[in-house]
Amino acid sequence: MRKKLLVLLTVFCALSLHVQGQIESGLVVGVGLGSLNTDINPSTQEKIKFSEVDYKSNFSIGYRFRIRPAEVLPLFVDLDANLGIKSWHSSYSNSLSEPPLYEASSQYYFLSAGGTANYPIYKAWSIGAGIEPTYYFKQDGESSNNEFDVPLVGKLAYHFKLFELGISYKYGLMNTIKTDYIKSGKFRDWQLSIWIPF
Repeated sequence: MRKKLLVLLTVFCALSLHVQGQIESGLVVGVGLGSLNTDINPSTQEKIKFSEVDYKSNFSIGYRFRIRPAEVLPLFVDLDANLGIKSWHSSYSNSLSEPPLYEASSQYYFLSAGGTANYPIYKAWSIGAGIEPTYYFKQDGESSNNEFDVPLVGKLAYHFKLFELGISYKYGLMNTIKTDYIKSGKFRDWQLSIWIPF
């Protein structure tokens, strides 16, 4: 019942904003780097003395709706739906002079649907904050049982005439990675994005 009520409330708010304001939409593409905040599984610490978990890159492509309420408020809302991939590499060894006991290059494929509330700060600059619920639907390499995250998002953007360039930081809250070697792992993403409204 709560889920139905939340969906109805979201639809009602979106329709209200549509009636009172203006909607733009277009393609959004993002690329970035980041880090993984990991804890090694205590049960493997006897045989593993050295571990390296490296976050390589992230990429996403999607669609953005920008909703501007009535002109009384300068605030605007971005709603994004994305398909993407995150790549990371892990290596575990007992000695630096020996080959790794285990090594893997991993890719996590994801779908996300996020939203940010944004505020113009100076001319074409704006700042925003929000969340981006993310579902990992496929994993290659070092696999994990955890498949969902709700990162907090902070964003700074500059709107040119034909496109908008933005940089965002996404702070993962959930233990997205839990493997034989990793007790918990959380993504921290830096992403540069370009939005092309049409």
